[in-house]
Amino acid sequence: EFEYWKPGFDKAMSKASLVFTASYLLYTKYREMHHDVHYVPNGTNYKAFQCVGPRPGDFPERPGPVAGFHGALASWIDWNLVHHVAKRLPRWNFVFIGPLLNITEDRLPYGKNIFYVEEKPFHELAYYTNHFDVGIIPFQVRNMTKYSSPIKLYEYLSCGKPVVSTPIHEVSMCPVARIGRNAQEFAGHVEEVFSESLAEPDVSKHYKFWARKNTWERRALWANKIIQDALARGVG
Repeated sequence: EFEYWKPGFDKAMSKASLVFTASYLLYTKYREMHHDVHYVPNGTNYKAFQCVGPRPGDFPERPGPVAGFHGALASWIDWNLVHHVAKRLPRWNFVFIGPLLNITEDRLPYGKNIFYVEEKPFHELAYYTNHFDVGIIPFQVRNMTKYSSPIKLYEYLSCGKPVVSTPIHEVSMCPVARIGRNAQEFAGHVEEVFSESLAEPDVSKHYKFWARKNTWERRALWANKIIQDALARGVG
């Protein structure tokens, strides 16, 4: 989807003194193209996701647990997977919050347990995400997504929510995320992590603990140290 970035990217790489990548796969790819590449993953605004309130008025009211997604409703989401997982889990509500991107409404799956909520400003997201029971990342695995580092991973965990994803490499590196390679596995993990949350309510503290280790503040300190070390070496 972003081929038009390539000319600018090549120019930036040729001029950069340092290169930062948000995913480990990008790090392994670009360290062969540049002499000073550093892996600094994405992170979370942890405090912003501690806002808890009543269920928003436009949040679906259908009874049942919620598997939620926030972000662009884009062409790289595996909508066929979403359709089949929703059919396997009829008691669940699948709630998608965000704007359409590179896709039209007629390509989205519809059903009694699939809901779409319009894009929300960042400061309101926590009030929706905190009403998820499971955060999902149903991306297609293809050239664009395999190098991605989904920020929503860290945001779901900041809310203390379990995460189920397709096999995106960066998510698979997270020790508390579950990976579903097909509709059967994905649906199974959704039920599994929800059952674990009911049996062990304190598991949410474990997810939050992991998120707190991955805040933007920590990332900034890490990146700043790399920059300061480079300046001390005379880079720039």
